[in-house]
Amino acid sequence: MPKLIVGLGNPGMKYADTRHNTGFKVVDALAVEINAQEGGKRWHGVTAKAEVGGETIWLLKPQTYMNRSGKSVRLAVERLDIALDQVLVVCDDLALPLGVLRFRAGGSSGGQKGLDSVIDFLDSQDFCRLRVGIGAESRLNPREFVLKPFEADELTVLGKVIAESVFGCMTWVKKGIYAAMNKHNGSVENLEE
Repeated sequence: MPKLIVGLGNPGMKYADTRHNTGFKVVDALAVEINAQEGGKRWHGVTAKAEVGGETIWLLKPQTYMNRSGKSVRLAVERLDIALDQVLVVCDDLALPLGVLRFRAGGSSGGQKGLDSVIDFLDSQDFCRLRVGIGAESRLNPREFVLKPFEADELTVLGKVIAESVFGCMTWVKKGIYAAMNKHNGSVENLEE
């Protein structure tokens, strides 16, 4: 059975370097890591595909904007006939500090609008997700904060976060969500020790 890894974000250059596009950045880095071949535009998204250890991995970046991500995810799940536990959604998380990763087997959206949409369109919370902390300390309102780029002094940590997220996605592909949780949940600074 194929697996589907979805990175959430907003399409277009205007949003390319914003905190809200962290899911896109992780999936882009993962595509390079697994030598994924472009799969074209389908399911209201941009896709890529790779074979990893004999398994087919689909990558998806919905182009429906964050708050309507579920429309794209549902189409992909239906067309690929994938069980929800074979779906991993990667998104930014305002409630987690930059540098913290949280894999989960399911659960609520925690207020993340893209996850809200995926839960709504799938009519289920029973899909895997990776929440990537983008920094909880800000005087800006949340909507402004997520649409801002990372500060220059955050980019080194962001690089580590993306690398660890890719590593975590590979653990999920090969060993499942609980192995990914055990190995990768926490701060990237602590995980390196």
